[in-house]
Amino acid sequence: MLHVFLALCLSAAPFTLHFPPCRQVSHVVEKIQNLLEEMAIYYTRAYPHIRNACRRILIRCGLYRPQN
Repeated sequence: MLHVFLALCLSAAPFTLHFPPCRQVSHVVEKIQNLLEEMAIYYTRAYPHIRNACRRILIRCGLYRPQN
């Protein structure tokens, strides 16, 4: 068990190099928020079409039976 613990602790050290410094995290979060806001506009318009397409595929495969 000690070997597993040491392996996990020592293998986690290189992963800290992949994360940006704290002063850059807010910039990254801001970019992600902007991206999500832009995607939300297209998602609300596309959602009914995607839902209908998925339903048609499932009906064709016999995995979904619409309730009348």
